[in-house]
Formats: sequence, C-alpha cells, structure tokens
Amino acid sequence: MNKKGQALVEFVLILPVLLLILMAIIDIGNIFLTQYTLNNDLENITELYTNNDLKNLGTYLAHENIKLEDKEEGTMITLTVKKNIEINAPVLSNILGEKYDISASKVIYKQIGDSNEK
Repeated sequence: MNKKGQALVEFVLILPVLLLILMAIIDIGNIFLTQYTLNNDLENITELYTNNDLKNLGTYLAHENIKLEDKEEGTMITLTVKKNIEINAPVLSNILGEKYDISASKVIYKQIGDSNEK
C-alpha cells in the first residue's frame, strides 16, 4: 500500500472541515473585537452626548457606522449603540445570519438644565 497516497486522500477529505472551522474562529474573533471596540466607542459617544456636541457626535457616528438610540426615563438616559457586522463563514452565517447585530448600552443621569433634545 502507498502510505503517502493514503495520507494525501485523508488530508483532502478533512481540509474543507478545517477551513470551515478556521473561518468560524475568525468570525467569532471579529465579533468579540467589534464588541470591545463598540464599548470603547460608547465612552466617546457618551462624552460627546453629555457635552451636547451634536455636530461632532453625528460625524463620529457616521464615520464609525454606528447607530445611536437614546431613551429618556425620568432622570436617566439610556444610550444604546448598535453596529452590524458581516458573517463570512458558511455554517456560522446559517446559524447567526449573514448580518449580526452587536450592541452596547450605558445609563447616564440627566443633569438639571441639560437639553439634549433633538
């Protein structure tokens, strides 16, 4: 028997599975990296929002492709940022969908005299 030929056939059979697993690991890593980055972006967005710097806030959101939702409840404001990322791994995209939504939220207190009305 030819052992080299047998090893080559086994490698060719297992290679697609290994590539799918590698692609899934890369996409999951991208999800975690984007979540980390979004949490850091939320700090910058909160600073701009509390300073009522709406012009720079809009520019920042457009540049980073982030959606901002603000919900006011009494003296608290909940800021939620959302971002979509693309999932490229075939099996993982069937499970999570081709577009995956990542979000981060922060609650801030509305200061007296604060006018963040849009």
